Amino acid sequence: MKTERTLAISNFEVIVYTRKQSNAFRLHTGVVTVGRATSNDICIDDASVSRCHLRLHVGDDVKAEDLGSANGTSILHENDGLREETSSETQRRLVPNVPTRIDPGNVLRVGGVPMVLESKRPSTLGTLKMVGPQKGPLLLDPEMQRAYDLAVRTAASDISVLILGETGVGKEVMAETIHRKSLRKDRPFLKLNCAALPEALLESELFGHERGAFTGAHASKAGLIESTEGGTVFLDELGELPLGTQAKLLRVLEERVLLRLGANKPREINVRFVTATNRDLYKEARAGRFREDLYYRVSGMVLRIPPLRERPSEIEPLARHFLQAFCARTGSPQPELTAGAVRMLLGYSWPGNVRELRNVTERAVLLTEDGVIDESHILLEPKPMLSEEQLEPLNYVDELEAPTGVFNTPLPSAGSGSREDERQRILRALELCGGNQTRAAESLNVSRRTLINRMIEFGLPRPRKN
Repeated sequence: MKTERTLAISNFEVIVYTRKQSNAFRLHTGVVTVGRATSNDICIDDASVSRCHLRLHVGDDVKAEDLGSANGTSILHENDGLREETSSETQRRLVPNVPTRIDPGNVLRVGGVPMVLESKRPSTLGTLKMVGPQKGPLLLDPEMQRAYDLAVRTAASDISVLILGETGVGKEVMAETIHRKSLRKDRPFLKLNCAALPEALLESELFGHERGAFTGAHASKAGLIESTEGGTVFLDELGELPLGTQAKLLRVLEERVLLRLGANKPREINVRFVTATNRDLYKEARAGRFREDLYYRVSGMVLRIPPLRERPSEIEPLARHFLQAFCARTGSPQPELTAGAVRMLLGYSWPGNVRELRNVTERAVLLTEDGVIDESHILLEPKPMLSEEQLEPLNYVDELEAPTGVFNTPLPSAGSGSREDERQRILRALELCGGNQTRAAESLNVSRRTLINRMIEFGLPRPRKN
């Protein structure tokens, strides 16, 4: 069991890239332990990492100390960009038990796991910032282009906007676009992750408090929403808010006033609200898990972002963009992305969407040693079985060719062939797949949307989820 310590949070964080994901760890001052054992401050579950692998000495700067690990720790120095360097020149193995300074942007290889040190300014529960001009837009898939065109048209008004989409599709980027194109563009943009807000501190942080409102409230404090006066408040993961907090937020949305904790007089506010969720809020409201009145208040305009698997033309441009941005940030030379690596990216379903693509691309930069990213550096998860919750809410599936399954030929086009034979084949596919429409569609060599259309045409009941 760890001894409880009270330590200050530093201005540094490390991003650890494992095979499955990347994780950011904010560093406290003092000694931060890194290793495979769960007793470490940063636990890395990878066979190449020793149980007690590394210490980070954190103060005004950061020093790394290898603890005599089996596979060692190496530091990758920043490239000055003036010459080509070999891996032996850019990597240096740390001498065990000798603290060595590392700077923001440096990359450590902890065994076989890359870890990047970055500077991090102190932050609150929310991120309050000024949004600058948009840099050159990436090529957009037609469906995404239509969504952004609608977002730009919506930006001119103050209507509340609800952005729907799977985790990692780029909802925050779209919210920033709405703010940037609005008349509020020169005012603050506040991002609040509702899933990360501690309920005990929520009211005080969001709405502020007066002096003496609770123990420790030695002075009045404006809340995050009040601090965004004239700007845009973006509430991400809105579906995660507890019902009690939803009631307080509803009043702010309806009356455009807020009441600080401990105050008697409400304060008028002038902000625009943009919200986002990966949940079906309408179903959540019908089930009693989300306030129906709040749903109708935030959904003045609903924008749906299709998942990355339905935007294949964006995959390569996004990968190259992330590649360039990461190398510029870390000061490392930009490696070449081979045709084989691009094929792997295009052939993957991206259940984590744009966020996962960014993680895979950045990790590939850290894995390559010869300035070339090939198939061996693109580490992807086994192809997942997409759930109906992922596929059904967005309805962007076109007539895609699916793998041939237990049936040898696809369904005939509407109006051709024997309708009874076609109906029986659909019933048989659903029976064999246990009512799962996605797998039944794959076995029939058609898209899920085509299958659903035929079921409606034949009057077949759609299986319900339990």
